[in-house]
Order: sequence, then structure tokens, then C-alpha cells
Amino acid sequence: MASAKMPPRQKMINMMYLVLTAMLAMNVSKEVLDSFAVLDADLVRSEQAHHRRSVEEYAQFDDMAAKFPEVFRTNRTKAEQIRLAADSLVAHIGVMKARVMAEAEGEPIEQLIAKDGEGRDTLRALMGFEKKDDREALALLLVGPEPSSPKEGPFTARDLRHRIEAFRALLKTTVGEAEPDLSASIDMLFDLSDRRDASGTLNNWESINFHEVPLAAGIAELSKVQADVRGVESEVVKWLYRQVNKDSHTVNTLAAAVIPASSTVLLGEPFRAEVFLAASDSRVKPEVLLGAGEKVEVGADGKAHVEIPSDRVGDQLVKGVMRYQGPKGVEEFPYELKYQVMAPLLVASPTKMNVLYRGVDNPIELSVPGVAADRIQPAIDNGSISRSGNGWVVNKLTGSKAQVSAVVRNDDGSTRRIGPVQFRVKDLPPPMAIVGGKGSRDATIRKTELTSAQGVVARLEDADFDAPWKVQQFQLTLIKGSEVIQLAAQDGRFTEPMKDLLKAVRPGQRVYVEGVKARLANGQGPVRDLTPVVLKVLP
Repeated sequence: MASAKMPPRQKMINMMYLVLTAMLAMNVSKEVLDSFAVLDADLVRSEQAHHRRSVEEYAQFDDMAAKFPEVFRTNRTKAEQIRLAADSLVAHIGVMKARVMAEAEGEPIEQLIAKDGEGRDTLRALMGFEKKDDREALALLLVGPEPSSPKEGPFTARDLRHRIEAFRALLKTTVGEAEPDLSASIDMLFDLSDRRDASGTLNNWESINFHEVPLAAGIAELSKVQADVRGVESEVVKWLYRQVNKDSHTVNTLAAAVIPASSTVLLGEPFRAEVFLAASDSRVKPEVLLGAGEKVEVGADGKAHVEIPSDRVGDQLVKGVMRYQGPKGVEEFPYELKYQVMAPLLVASPTKMNVLYRGVDNPIELSVPGVAADRIQPAIDNGSISRSGNGWVVNKLTGSKAQVSAVVRNDDGSTRRIGPVQFRVKDLPPPMAIVGGKGSRDATIRKTELTSAQGVVARLEDADFDAPWKVQQFQLTLIKGSEVIQLAAQDGRFTEPMKDLLKAVRPGQRVYVEGVKARLANGQGPVRDLTPVVLKVLP
């Protein structure tokens, strides 16, 4: 089929076939021949899968033709013609494969065929043949001694070509001009025109595929044709079925459909839903009965709009019946409406952790079941909340707790307050002092790392927030023998005396970074004392 309609597995198999065919021009090793055998097995499974789907599609066609003979008879007859032609062509190719394999192996055909799990005659898998590299059987039986003029006769490549052309003509006649894309894909799939072989010589389809070609490649080509036949058969039969549905607005299964406006209902608000017969004929309106027999008005679109008061909380079940005038008379289709009535509830949850933190923007999601997001206006005590993208941000928090509530706007313009939801409010944990990429968890630092550092930075490890910190002061201490040298800085940068001291440090000495104080860069929150950093200098 055309690439847009071809399943991914079939695309992969076709690509494998092209790659392996190209490899024949360079290599006919056992690995390549075995690869053709694997490909052939995939093609056989693909053909069988297509056939199983077609059987289901024909059964569906038969069922609807029995129910609506006047509507389905014409296209069902066309589908039957395609089935007979496809079965005949696939069976014919199966005989060709058996004849060629028997010739190559020197065994009777009967010894190559066995029953599968469903009792069908099945040809032995190509992988089980020894002479996968045989080049004589295909040429002898299918092409003849003169590749430029393939021989005629039963079970030859020329005979197969005529049969494929006849099958292609039947498909194109069936589809006609109603589906140009499908018609074009049929032409592409069964393109038997002359083309250039691996040497660049213009040659016919028969000799390119079956003359001087290893047995494994030729059998895989025949299996590919079988898979293509089954695939296009399934596609055209589905198209025929869709054409009937398109013209008559009839479906294979009639069932009641329910589309609720919402799966949950706030207490005091009505439950709303659309109940209609799926794929119904717009010229025939169904009769919709609710509960004990209450008749529901059906609109011009064939849909009944149901409204049920919600006077109690919990799961609700309402049953009804739809009556429809079908080909066999009035048919009834029972339906059920299941929904849940809930008391108004505000759902608020931090998106990154289970508490709110002072000094940073806390992303938060707000929702009220059954209420659109644009109808919710939140509020918070002890802080501020504002819109940010598709969510909300809470900041400027004070105290140890905060309560989030919301005002919901109803359809009629009225409002109601929902909530509150309570959260704990905490300070962020203190960050870690970092010198040259080393912190309090590290024990050593190379001198090059130490002297290239510009100062002390504060970083919150495993942070869920983008919360930069600013070092406000620190003290650098170095012990030289019995001398203790201490230098102080009023920000996070090394002073010039500090840089000179660090350049003079020797391996084995320890550097102490103490008295580090830092605060959030936005100026919010308290000044925090950071854990000292003690590092032994390495060469």
C-alpha cells in the first residue's frame, strides 16, 4: 500500500527486502541468504495477519448485508469478487513456491507441505532448506533460458505477471476514480514495468526477480507478492465498507452514546449531558426515555439534552431507553448515566514540595473539580498569589502557616467561595559555602583550584527552586607553623591580601573558610550562618 496507509511493521519488512536485494549485487554469503529466509518468514506472517483481518472484514460485511441487503448487496458482491481473486492468486503463488523449492532440493512437493495449527496446508519454512543459494530452479521453471524473452506457460513468471495485472485491473475497476490516492497506491504496489537491474541494464520484471537469482531471494519476492495481495485486499474491502456507511449513514453496531458536560457535579448545580444514537441518520429521530419513562425532547440534530437536578452527594445512576426505527422495525437500546455529585472542594497542591517556602516563588496548581480554570480566582493570607503561565506563584510569605482559598464564578454569573486549604510555611535550608568547587563535605583541594577561585559562593544543594544566594562576609584563616593568619572580607570575593596568601600556601597546609554569612540575592529572608569549609591543599 502507499506509505501513508502501510503499517510500520510492513514498512520495515519492505525496507529489509530492498536492502537485502541490493546486497545481492555485492555478497551472496550464507548470512545474506539466511537474512532472506528470516525476511521470508516475516512476509509469510504478514500475509497471514492481513488474511485474518480480511476474514473479519468479510464477516462484518456479511452480517450487515444480512441485516440491510438493499444497502450492502452491491458492495458485498464486489468484495466477494476481490476475495476470490486474492485467494486464487495467493494459492497460485504458493504452488509456484512449492514447485521451485522441490526442484532445488530434489524432493517431491508432498514432502515440503505439512498441516499448520489450524489444519491448513503450509509450506516448509525457507530457513529449513539447504540450497538457498540455488540459481537454477527459479530460472528453469519461471523464466527459461532466454531472460530477455521469458517463457510462457502455467506457473511461470510471465503467467504470474498476467495474473497480477488482472488482479490489479480488478482492484482499480472496483475503486474507480472515487479514491485517487488508493488507486495510485495500487499502481505503485503492483508496478511490473521494465527497470534497470544492478548492472544498470534495462530489463523485464520476470528476469530481474527470478533469473540468476538465489532461491532465497526469489522465494522472498514471491512471499512479498502474497503479502502485498492480502494487504491491498484488506484495504480495498475496508474502503468498500466505508463507502456503504458513507452513503447510508448506517453502522455495524448501533448503541446509545452519552456525552456528559462534566463527570462531576457541584452540589446545587444540575447534571448536564448529551444522549444520542451514535452515527444515527439525521432524517430519523430516536425517542429518548429517562428513568421511569419521562420523555426527553430530541433536537433537530438527533440529540437529547438531559438535565437532572443534583440534590444529594455521591455516585448516581439513572437508566433510560432509546427507541429507533430500524430496518426490522422499532429497536430499543437501553443506556445508563453514571455520574458523581460532590460537595464543592478546592484542590491546591505545591508542584515542587509539600510546604511553602519564604523568600522564593512557590509554583502551585489550583483546581476545582468540574470548574474551568478561568473561573477560579484564588486568594491567600500571610502572602501573595499571582498568575504565572498556566499555574500560580505564591511568595512574600510571613508567619508559619498560610491558607489558600478561591472564589468560583458559576455559569449564571454568581460566585461562591471554596476552601480554604492550609499549608506550612518554612524558611529555606541554609546553602553550602563553596570554594573552588569544594564545600564542607570535601576534605582536599588542589592548589590550582584554590588560586583560580575568585572567592566564596553560596549554593543550595539539591534545590527544588531557582534561589540564588549572596555571600555577605567571610573569614579566611591559614596556619603557618605557630603563626595564625586571619583575613576578613565584606562580600564573597577574595581580597588582594587573601589572593597573595593563597598563592603562598604550600601542599599539606589547611585553609579555613569560616564565619560565612549569606542571604537570598533578592534580599528576602534572614541572614544565614553557613558551615565552615576546611580544605587540605594538594599539589
